[in-house]
Amino acid sequence: MRDRSDTLYSPQEALPPDERAAWQLGRLREVLRETRAPAALERAREAGLLDGPCTWERLRTVPVLRKEDLPALQAGRWPLGGWASWERVRRLFRSPGPIFEPEGPGPDYWGCAPVLHAAGFRAGDVVLNSFSYHLTPAAWMVEGGLAVLGAVVIPGGVGNTEIQARAAFELGATGYAGTPSFLAALLERADELRIPLRFEVALVSAEPLPPALRERFEARGIRTQQAYGTADVGMVAYECPHKQGMHLLDRCLVELLDPYTREPVRLGEVGEVVVTLLDPTYPLLRLATGDLSALWADPCPCGRTAPRLQGVLGRVAEAVKVRGVFLYPAQLRAVASRHPEVRRYQFLVRRSADRDELIARLEAAGPQELAERFAQTVREVTGLRAQVEFVPDGTLEDDAPVLVDERRWG
Repeated sequence: MRDRSDTLYSPQEALPPDERAAWQLGRLREVLRETRAPAALERAREAGLLDGPCTWERLRTVPVLRKEDLPALQAGRWPLGGWASWERVRRLFRSPGPIFEPEGPGPDYWGCAPVLHAAGFRAGDVVLNSFSYHLTPAAWMVEGGLAVLGAVVIPGGVGNTEIQARAAFELGATGYAGTPSFLAALLERADELRIPLRFEVALVSAEPLPPALRERFEARGIRTQQAYGTADVGMVAYECPHKQGMHLLDRCLVELLDPYTREPVRLGEVGEVVVTLLDPTYPLLRLATGDLSALWADPCPCGRTAPRLQGVLGRVAEAVKVRGVFLYPAQLRAVASRHPEVRRYQFLVRRSADRDELIARLEAAGPQELAERFAQTVREVTGLRAQVEFVPDGTLEDDAPVLVDERRWG
């Protein structure tokens, strides 16, 4: 067994809060000197961030950049809405929206190594990485961090539980990275096949982790911790072994704002997570993620001194995260527009056996194969599988919401 006792990844994790704040603002100044991203420089110049010291007061005069505005901004201006330093870009990804995200240079661009270290991953671990390698950056975030730690990666990607379970067993995987629902499905399939998986640590993200599900994993000897990040900026916060909130990473400045007034909320109050990325490749200034959280600032027994997010408590916008992917009502309207025989429709998100389910309820007069065609269109537009149910005419109201999240977490 490897020594997985909790140690700091770097001394910076234990900086006094005032020193951390000064370092981050100094780093923002360096980023603005290094970057060639025109939109970032324009907004920084308007806020006076290029003419003197970077301060919170000046930064807060920069208009909030809404995540849902990125598709239009990126379509209208190159590179990536004017927010990227093109000469630094090494990879490009595409998320639903569509929103494009760049990866810059460096061995751990997305900031995942400290996250994995806090979760107990160590050099020599063999890790099944079941995040998607297809167009979205989540798998690459984890891969970069594992490489820095000296771990070996099995690039599992999404799906194929039997193949992944067998590969994890045959290659002696000691770690797992991916969504909690896929870990649950993987363990269930391995049990059916009588394959004794030997996971010791797991880093899960992109979905909520209900306490009961974590308890199931840990009852099997799998130390399970969460992380929070976005495709745009990478890792933002992570759990330590005490699991009392998620420590903020120093690689970004984080504010919690009232979604309506745009004023900072008080400590402990719920607000929208707004992130400024401290990297010259894609120096997003005050990106409003749409996620709701609250901050704890009281000391953590682990010795890390960064404030802690109380997890993701909800979404400001109407988008819903399903199986780690944001789903927008506009996408679902686009699906329905391709099937004029569908008179009314509604999409439901439910949770069954620790897995998200997307159900399309249709009022339609058409052959049964319409269900297959409709499901295929959902997959093409959103990247998600959906169950299709036909309901009698009059079941759905004309003004019924397009997307309803029926999941309850606890």
